[in-house]
Amino acid sequence: MIVNKPTNKKKKKISRYTVLSIIMIAIFSVIILKLLYIQVFNYDEYKDKADVTSTRFISEKAPRGKIYDDKGNVLATNIQTYTITYTETKDADKQFYITMKELFKILDENGESIQDSLPLKIDGNNNIYFEYKTNEKQSQNIEELRFKKDRGLNDTLKNKMFKDVEELSDEQNAKLDEELLKITPDDAFYALVKSYNLIGLVDPDYDSKEKKNVYSKMEGKDLTDMILKEGYSLNDIRKFMLVKDAIKMQSFKGYKSVTIAENIKKDTSLVVMQKKYDLPGINVSSAPIRSYPYNNLASSVLGYVSSINDTQKSAYELKGYDVSSDYVGKSGIESAFEEQLKGVKGGTTVKVNSKGSVSQELFKLEPYPGNDVHLTIDRDIQYAADQALADKIADMQATGRDDKGNRLLNATRGALVAVEVKTGRVLALTSYPNLNPNLFTVPGQLTPEQYQDYFNPDLEKFGQEFIKRMGINKTVDYLFPKLNNGTRWDKFDLYPKATFNYATQSLIPPGSTFKPLTAIAGLESGAISPGTIINDTGSFNTHPEIFGSAFNPGGLEAAQGPIGLTKAIAQSINFYFYETATQMYINAGGLSKNVEDKARALNSIANYAWQFGLGIDPNSNAKQSTGIEIGENFGQTYNFTSWRNTVLQMSTDNIINFLDSGNYNNTIYFTPINIRDKEDDNDEVRKSKKAIKDKVKDTINKDVDDPTAVGHDAFAKDIRKDVLNLMNNSDEYKASIAGRNINLDAQATSISQALAQFAANDQPGQVRSPGSLVSASIGQGMNNFTPLQLASYISTFANGGTRYKIHLVDKITDGDGNVVQEFKPEVLNTVKISKETQDAVKQGMTAVNQEADGTGSSTFLGYPIPTAGKTGTADVSDDQLEKGREPYATYVSFAPANDPQIAVAAVVFDGGHGSSIAPVVRAVYDAYFKDQLKNDTQYTSSSETWKKYVLGNPYNQEANASQANTNKTH
Repeated sequence: MIVNKPTNKKKKKISRYTVLSIIMIAIFSVIILKLLYIQVFNYDEYKDKADVTSTRFISEKAPRGKIYDDKGNVLATNIQTYTITYTETKDADKQFYITMKELFKILDENGESIQDSLPLKIDGNNNIYFEYKTNEKQSQNIEELRFKKDRGLNDTLKNKMFKDVEELSDEQNAKLDEELLKITPDDAFYALVKSYNLIGLVDPDYDSKEKKNVYSKMEGKDLTDMILKEGYSLNDIRKFMLVKDAIKMQSFKGYKSVTIAENIKKDTSLVVMQKKYDLPGINVSSAPIRSYPYNNLASSVLGYVSSINDTQKSAYELKGYDVSSDYVGKSGIESAFEEQLKGVKGGTTVKVNSKGSVSQELFKLEPYPGNDVHLTIDRDIQYAADQALADKIADMQATGRDDKGNRLLNATRGALVAVEVKTGRVLALTSYPNLNPNLFTVPGQLTPEQYQDYFNPDLEKFGQEFIKRMGINKTVDYLFPKLNNGTRWDKFDLYPKATFNYATQSLIPPGSTFKPLTAIAGLESGAISPGTIINDTGSFNTHPEIFGSAFNPGGLEAAQGPIGLTKAIAQSINFYFYETATQMYINAGGLSKNVEDKARALNSIANYAWQFGLGIDPNSNAKQSTGIEIGENFGQTYNFTSWRNTVLQMSTDNIINFLDSGNYNNTIYFTPINIRDKEDDNDEVRKSKKAIKDKVKDTINKDVDDPTAVGHDAFAKDIRKDVLNLMNNSDEYKASIAGRNINLDAQATSISQALAQFAANDQPGQVRSPGSLVSASIGQGMNNFTPLQLASYISTFANGGTRYKIHLVDKITDGDGNVVQEFKPEVLNTVKISKETQDAVKQGMTAVNQEADGTGSSTFLGYPIPTAGKTGTADVSDDQLEKGREPYATYVSFAPANDPQIAVAAVVFDGGHGSSIAPVVRAVYDAYFKDQLKNDTQYTSSSETWKKYVLGNPYNQEANASQANTNKTH
């Protein structure tokens, strides 16, 4: 039998290799299954996710439409420049500080600057401040709140103040805003240093879990100090903050690149591109930016473009703008035709690699340029106007003097408008001082000093310099008083504003340039005839039965004897126009006791002025506009209704001022008392102040219509109770009389008598007085118009009475030159003026320039082309010299006198006399009539204006060629 042998065979052990193999097989199985899951079963879902995180949209700006002058010269265009952008990716963000340090070094070495739109600025003394785009306190608060909320500073405050409140009430939001405004610029800066992890500048491991925990507990000030200790300056820190802030703001828009620098040179772009692989996230692209080839030329017409303000963001977002990068027109044609000029943006959707570099283009949308705007402006006439006005103002400041020998040191502002009289087309429009719009095309190009001058001037500093320069005995607080919020305002219009269009927005008294209108009104109404002779006795006190025995308007010339209309206009004889206005008043029923008859009589000049666009009838629905496409003010001529409303509006300020001063017209004296509204007024004080103001205004209004409506004594008795109540309850008043032997009853009586004299007698009488009509007849009083209105008025007269809509735009074309819209001359109204009247007034205006004793003859006597004109010298106020002011120098003109083609209105603020600005108008005529004048060798060889503003025009190639030929000949 077979016997089985017992075996001692041991169980075989599993080797380590086998175990490892099994584990590896399991791991790879899981990976393979996961890949199958991702790439096969859920391919679409994960592809979408990958595409989203690896794709970026690179926006491509559309060129704005061009702006041309009437000859096709380009006044505003676009130039292709290079832009550096940063695209966020994980790899790029890891090397953010290394990348930016290298990029900033390249930019600095090549004289480039990074884009800077952060309103947190640092001055030369390392003080951090907010840069506002306005000097109006409420607007500043809105800007500041928007900035702080966008950066999340409100969230921190909200958690402290209302931790468990989900939705704040209006009252709680107001309280939060109040606290937000208390955050200083320094604290806001430190908060951003912490929020943006700028500690990464000095600590490469700042993003580690351990360091994050440490830094999160530190204050922004401490973090900033740590960075400063490593040799960085506040400005260095701010550079990195700029980029981080741009990324933060752009994050609201999704995956888009942020702009680091715009308008960089080609050489700089090449350097950056060469180092592209060492600068993860950095890309270089070309982009159009706005360019103005002639710099300041016509900037008052063109305006400028700039980035969108914080206060405007919501409105522009609704219109589809990218508020983080888009530029919009801020003034002038750029603003008025924004919808036409802006193009349709394009862009490219791309895939980026881990370093943020473009690896593939997925989709491209071509940008489409905006439409082109063709202006009525003539470049060469505009050059003559711009340059001649600037030169004349500089000359006035250096050597000019008024009639009394005073220096014209404050002749710092002016304007000129030239229009085609038979169409209303504007040939030139200039405002001084002006600006170079190229400064605004890229953020950060404006220096802090320029920005402050333009948008937030230091009126205290300016006031101190002004007082010293002018040698006047006034304080800064008087000239530039503080508002309740502490902001100073330019009370007497002393600061020259480059962003303000003096041609279309400044309201000025026309002075004697208004006299031709008075002559037209007098002739057409029958008050005078072309042959009327008026005996000028020197003092206009010849109608005491109308004006009273004390009436004798100042500023009159010496007695001239018998005067006719031509001489009255040529030599600007006030007396003649005073008498003309008086006769119009009498003829219109001014001597009637009926208030309505008097009102009609007081409107006797206004009825004609309104037809020429010098104001509108306040009781009509007429539009207050010359028709111009850009922003304008619109002034009013003297009339009963408007003057009544003006007196009522001014009444409160007037009583505040004389109660503050302690006397009324140097006839009634009392202890000063303040009736300005104050936040800490108690109920009784508040009630009394309101009652005094309301009763004064109500009494003036009633007594204008019926002088017996509220008697002097009755008013004084009634208002005395309010005055006494104010005295008894005002702690401020009690403090002002403390320690003095003041009889309150006597004081209350004096003040109530002063208020009664003001409200029941003087002010109603002033409204009803024909003295205002007499003052208006020579362009003084409440007559105030823009230079644009004066140009419209004189143009309307020059062409025989057709008032055209004043316009700057001829047509709009698309990118292919097709006309999209055309603007034809448009008649606003027609003034019926007899030929006899036209001839009589034109004769007088021609004598102004063409006769030896005419007020404009020093400039135009002997001019090859017959011209007509009228000078104007309008006072600012009776005490103008004490405020550093001088009369406005105004001048209106048209040419040729016998067949008018062009009309011009010009003004220099504080220019002294209207005749002094006439040479600027002559320069405009030289440019307009250059083809006719160039054949007059006697004139062209001797005229300085011709040599300087026509032959010296660097943009006029024809003139320059002519000059070269002349030089060869000689």
